[in-house]
Amino acid sequence: MQSGGQLRNSATTEDGSSDSSQNENSELTTLLLNLKGSKVSRGQLREKIFEALYDNATEQPEVGKWYFFEYDPKWKDILKVWDEYPLIKLMEIKSDRLLGANIHYLKPRARLGSLNSQEAPMSTLHYYIPKNADNLFFEVGEEDVAAMSQLPLEKFHRQR
Repeated sequence: MQSGGQLRNSATTEDGSSDSSQNENSELTTLLLNLKGSKVSRGQLREKIFEALYDNATEQPEVGKWYFFEYDPKWKDILKVWDEYPLIKLMEIKSDRLLGANIHYLKPRARLGSLNSQEAPMSTLHYYIPKNADNLFFEVGEEDVAAMSQLPLEKFHRQR
């Protein structure tokens, strides 16, 4: 007899029963589990995250999906604040610009609340020029967004 937990993690299909894939970790989740308790710099963490997401890299991002990428803004000399490593939900594509909600513009504690409410505060909305991200966007699966939102991946630049 299966326990309640085992019953919840199995499903019946036309061909029989199938174990749930909830036990399979994404590459990102596996990486984070392996890093737990380790001391790594922010730069090393970013590098490892990019490596884990490499198979999901694309030059053609899609509206509604989450992406992590390195960004060098065209107008960085006049921007008061910008994030070199945005984690965005792509909201809109307009010719040569992408409108994304960069969760890094929220304090870490507020990020989960924003994700849970599925609302993008105005302060998170920014336009990005794909060629200034080397046209390479690393897709983050929905199952990994909450964990990614809590990692210290942002790197803000401020004009003085």
